[in-house]
Amino acid sequence: MKSVRGRRRYVALRVPADLRRDGLVKALEPVSGSVPSLKVITCGEGWAVVRCSPAEVESAISAVTGAFPGSEPVLTSGTLKTLRDRYPELRVPRRRKRAPSQYLFIGRGDREPH
Repeated sequence: MKSVRGRRRYVALRVPADLRRDGLVKALEPVSGSVPSLKVITCGEGWAVVRCSPAEVESAISAVTGAFPGSEPVLTSGTLKTLRDRYPELRVPRRRKRAPSQYLFIGRGDREPH
């Protein structure tokens, strides 16, 4: 519930192309005290998305750009959907749905497959 957890902001940033999520998380550990709600959502292929509270947006941006000079914020949004709609590179591939079972067992399970 938003009333309990508070509002969130998602910030899309251009980062070095070889930066991965674990590297960004490790680089942001020292600033976790000053930006407590900062969380790395995704990072890869020259893009990063971090989540923070609305009051901490500027601190989150300066934390990432301070850790990785040359990084630049591109868009701040209240939803991940907006970021991913504007920048398709940020979309995460969907998981495939499991194929329906080819056998339908009714009762004790001793019937032939349908």
